[in-house]
Amino acid sequence: MRLVVDQDAELELANIQEGVFAPLSGFFGGKDYRSVVDEMHIQNGSPWTIPVTLDLDEGEVKRATSSGVLTLIRHDGTELGKLEVEDIFRVDLEHDLQKVFGTTDRRHPGVDKEGSRSPYRVGGKVRPTRLVTNHSAPASFSPVETRKIFRERGWKSVAGFQTRNPIHKAHEYLQRLALEMTDGLFLQPLIGWKKSGDIAPEAVVASYRRMVKDFYPLDRVLFGTLRTPMRYAGPREAVFHAIVRRNYGCTHFIVGRDHAGVGNYYGKYEAQDFCKKFPDLGIKILDFAGPYFCGACGHIVTERSCPHGEKYVVHVSGTEVRDRLRRGEKPPVEYMRPEIAEVLLEMQKEGKLFIED
Repeated sequence: MRLVVDQDAELELANIQEGVFAPLSGFFGGKDYRSVVDEMHIQNGSPWTIPVTLDLDEGEVKRATSSGVLTLIRHDGTELGKLEVEDIFRVDLEHDLQKVFGTTDRRHPGVDKEGSRSPYRVGGKVRPTRLVTNHSAPASFSPVETRKIFRERGWKSVAGFQTRNPIHKAHEYLQRLALEMTDGLFLQPLIGWKKSGDIAPEAVVASYRRMVKDFYPLDRVLFGTLRTPMRYAGPREAVFHAIVRRNYGCTHFIVGRDHAGVGNYYGKYEAQDFCKKFPDLGIKILDFAGPYFCGACGHIVTERSCPHGEKYVVHVSGTEVRDRLRRGEKPPVEYMRPEIAEVLLEMQKEGKLFIED
């Protein structure tokens, strides 16, 4: 049976094949799915917090059950791989959305996206008929490649950094802290699906290329990209992001304020606290306090290093940055380097800055 898959599934297929999602060898069957949703570990005991599943329409269930092997194809007919059908199951969306996202509110973009999928899923090992690769993405590396680069550079400790946004001064502060603590820094923004209104992947990449070129030591920073959809799942997604960076060879992973959060669905440091429940991650979590600009100190600080009151605090607001850029204005220098703002404003002129409906 031939099964047409969407772009998200194609990316996850590539991530499985390249070892980005190790120890996964395929899409989840029902037992692993249930174990991850309810216990946050796959059945072999490995920590895992975000289900990786493949949809079936209700009308495809009977044919998939009888075929035994599914040939996975793009919409253009290109064959991507084959899936050995081990299990076909139905998910309990309301129960599972609450477990994974902590809410069933459809205003949450991850809940809305996941809740719109078919409840029927097919699990099994995947094998490529051609090498599905994420290397069409800018600055994309496989885990084999990054581990080789880290060895060649003599990096015994590497801090991974996840983001979906352009570089701003608060994130720069965290990255420089990590550079003081480790041999190298792996900057890896996510450039898969994101909600409408977010900064477009091309703009995020452009901002980081400028930052690395002009403001970071090239021998101590590696820039790459991760192609997987955002879930906006907060604490669970923080653990998922840490596991992925472990697979890339990172020894440390930065989890800051409201990691992978959206709106007010998660607490300020809930993701950091959640990560501490997983001593078996195989990577050290750097749980930095959330940075902000202090008018009295005159630079970026955190509540752990600044004695001044709230009246001096200027939080680096992603919403305000986006609003200013949309109006063609530079964000304040307290928020973002002018050189980075120029890159983003140029993309705004070209109509390439935001993800639109």
